[in-house]
Amino acid sequence: MARRRVFPSSETKAEQKLYDSLIATGVAIAFIGTATTCYLALSEAATAPFNAWIAGQTFF
Repeated sequence: MARRRVFPSSETKAEQKLYDSLIATGVAIAFIGTATTCYLALSEAATAPFNAWIAGQTFF
């Protein structure tokens, strides 16, 4: 039966946990930014006249 080769890892468990937490933090920041942008766009669209929003005269 074939055996898998296992290469020695140059990373320790602490380094791997650090990388995992940094990746999770980056993903969370991206989702928070997307949600904030959607919220600001929807709240601005609800308060501004539709024609001004379509014409690009409304900014947030």
